[in-house]
Amino acid sequence: MIQASALIAKFQSSLDDKWGYIYGKSHDKWTEAKQEAYNKAKKDDTNCQNSIKYGPKWYGHWVTDCSGLFSYWFGQLGGKMYHGSNTMYNSWCVEKGQLKNGKRTDGKELKPGTAVFVWNDKKKKYRHVGLYIGGGGGWVIEAAGAYDGVCRSKITNSKWSKW
Repeated sequence: MIQASALIAKFQSSLDDKWGYIYGKSHDKWTEAKQEAYNKAKKDDTNCQNSIKYGPKWYGHWVTDCSGLFSYWFGQLGGKMYHGSNTMYNSWCVEKGQLKNGKRTDGKELKPGTAVFVWNDKKKKYRHVGLYIGGGGGWVIEAAGAYDGVCRSKITNSKWSKW
């Protein structure tokens, strides 16, 4: 079993090491050659347009996407996690619920090490995942997008609607 504290430490190391974000990646050292190949392969994929636009800022950095961060660190800690936030929530989360204003709607405490999700109402699926780490005010570490890379956000951000 993976300990929450170990997973939080791994996510924190990704934040400290300034990991970038490229859609579809999980722990890949980004280079100009990889960016050029990505641009060519993904030019018509609407999910990849920001990775094409901002990818060059991550040359020389490790890159991942949101679920790739989970998939990679779970593997490094001896576990397994699917790469894809919708499948993560639907197939791998044994306990789940809703969040409102950063709090569980069932009145129980949100524990550090809990995966938190963003629901896409239009597509009827989970489109993003982060790791709740707690701390003063409640923080989430997430691979936020191609512009921001791995960063921290507040659990009270209204985008976090599920745990």
